[in-house]
Amino acid sequence: KKKSVRLILWFFAAILFAQEQVLSFLPNIQLTVFLLILFAKKLGFIKTSIIIIIHVLLDNLFMGSFNLIYVPFMAIGWLIIPITITTIMKKVENPLILAIASIFFALTYSWIFIIPNIIILNVSFWDYLIADIIFEIILAISSFISTLWLYKPCSKVINMVLNKD
Repeated sequence: KKKSVRLILWFFAAILFAQEQVLSFLPNIQLTVFLLILFAKKLGFIKTSIIIIIHVLLDNLFMGSFNLIYVPFMAIGWLIIPITITTIMKKVENPLILAIASIFFALTYSWIFIIPNIIILNVSFWDYLIADIIFEIILAISSFISTLWLYKPCSKVINMVLNKD
């Protein structure tokens, strides 16, 4: 049982990482927010947090952005999702409500990155925000649409994989 749990966590971390890489040619269009909402709903906080840590390490190693300023902000940005989903949104299963929350998660994740990017890029807050706002909007829209359209069908699939039905 312990081995199958580890395998599932690595499998979901691989899906999370792979979808970002496959969609990387499209600026800020990804399924990450949706998948983290789904994982948090189906696996809970601890397991989703493990997936996030694996993802953050893989993503930063693969993309060459691994540094002590950037990595903690990425981890915090993604961890906000399972924290919120497993606490104040614990009983929410409505895809529309989760999709609206995904907008908040996408924007929060983007805004958290303002801090390290100001430090690393040595730019002002407003310059960075103005340059990034279109990408924040794209991430919010792609998160909303993917959560709205994919939550129910993927939830059923994960329930079958985890033998919850």
